[in-house]
Amino acid sequence: MIRIIKTFAIALFLMLGAGTAIAQTHFRTLSFDAALSAAKQEKKMVFIDFYTDWCGPCKMMARDVFPQPKVGDYFNARFVCLKLNAEKEGKELAKKYQVSAYPTYVVLDADGKMLMTAKGAMDADDFIAKIASGIDPERSPERIRQLYEEGKRTPEVVNAYALQLMEQQKETEGFKVVDDYFASLTDKERLSAANSFLFTRYTVKIDDAKGKFMVSHIAEFDPAVRPAVEKRMQQLFHSAVSSYFSGYMLREGKYDEATYQHLKQQIQSLKLDAQYSYAPMFELVESRVKDSDAVFLDNCERVYDTLDSKDRTLLLLNLTRLIDTQDKAMHKRMSTFIRSRLSTMDANTISLAGRILGTIER
Repeated sequence: MIRIIKTFAIALFLMLGAGTAIAQTHFRTLSFDAALSAAKQEKKMVFIDFYTDWCGPCKMMARDVFPQPKVGDYFNARFVCLKLNAEKEGKELAKKYQVSAYPTYVVLDADGKMLMTAKGAMDADDFIAKIASGIDPERSPERIRQLYEEGKRTPEVVNAYALQLMEQQKETEGFKVVDDYFASLTDKERLSAANSFLFTRYTVKIDDAKGKFMVSHIAEFDPAVRPAVEKRMQQLFHSAVSSYFSGYMLREGKYDEATYQHLKQQIQSLKLDAQYSYAPMFELVESRVKDSDAVFLDNCERVYDTLDSKDRTLLLLNLTRLIDTQDKAMHKRMSTFIRSRLSTMDANTISLAGRILGTIER
């Protein structure tokens, strides 16, 4: 009996392990001809991800998007997937299909005829939507535009049409499509899972109509999409704080104490500061408003290590703007501050720090 139980447990483990393994996008190790043959046999299309070793967006897609189960579920069911280095084993195919930017995604039928192509990094939902619209005649740009012009206002049509306009660099028209649709909805409709794209994709300011609605109704969103909406809300609040933290609002003469305090109070009342290290950002914003350059730099040195890594980079990027001085002694202090933390920086931040040091140490 014990042996049977052990055997069953091992079999179950292997089954679950196999399921986990194929949950992500399954890129096959096949020749191009073998991929076409597999596509014919399995009645699928061929999907090729053309990448290069040096491509940052390619690495982001490989790390953050292709491993997601919903991406794997979509692609594994429809495509024989290949991942090809466009400068190595995929060089000839990249030339054949006129690949010139990375990442480039090419969808082919089982005879090798191109059905669609797309470029660039995007999040999982946008990626799936992009590929789906390219292979489905009912979701083609021409059909989506036709449906919209005929008055169809489903979430799918509005989302696809707005995205289409954005990709054509018609941002004003795209946001008008979104804003008109948002205005036509009841509160209940706005909170539905189907309409979450209004907030996760097209809300870009925390203080516009969609942003204000999101903040005031955050606990009422459909539980299936609430985490994604909360994540977007956090991003928008961080972006708003960053405009003060970077010194932008001061430099542009847009700083208003009451507006800043309202932003800070919103973050605290929503308890977003329990999820993210806003306190040192607030401290430096307020120090820059009221303190001398020397005191502000003292505070930078004191709280730097408590900042999130991206905020450290933002601080360094704007340090010569936040402390706009020709004073040699201050430049020396700034140089010492940066150099003392080089060992904790990643490669990109070190490169940025090097440029700043080149400016203040001349």
